[in-house]
Amino acid sequence: MKRLAVILASSTLAIGAHAVNWSKVTESQTGSIFSLDLGAIERSDINILDEKRVENITVSIRRTYPTPKSTTSDSKESGIHHSDQQWLISCKDASYYRRAYVYYTADDKVIKSWQSEKPLLTTKDFKITAPKTVSRILVEQACKNYEQAK
Repeated sequence: MKRLAVILASSTLAIGAHAVNWSKVTESQTGSIFSLDLGAIERSDINILDEKRVENITVSIRRTYPTPKSTTSDSKESGIHHSDQQWLISCKDASYYRRAYVYYTADDKVIKSWQSEKPLLTTKDFKITAPKTVSRILVEQACKNYEQAK
């Protein structure tokens, strides 16, 4: 079952990787670059049990790690060059739920992947973002792009 989840997570994110429109949104203090796939922001058909009337969106996010400067860097030891994530976002309260992720090497080989196995979600599953953080900037930009594309 776990193997199936890994395959699904990889294929879910890999399918979108062929026709992507990555747009740089922000850079963290550690030098990671965060981008949104502007072509993949769409209304989600996933219902949240305790918030049935709230519209959520699905977003693909890429984090590109900085080039390691020493052998003690986490990304160098693990070989991670970039990661793709899929978030379910509630624009109503600037919160998100991470549905899946895939970590890649520089030559796009999968290092690790994960996909949520939760069949039902509630608002308690969502993480509220704090102002002036990378996650808040990503959520706000995704919501803004979604509203403009409506």
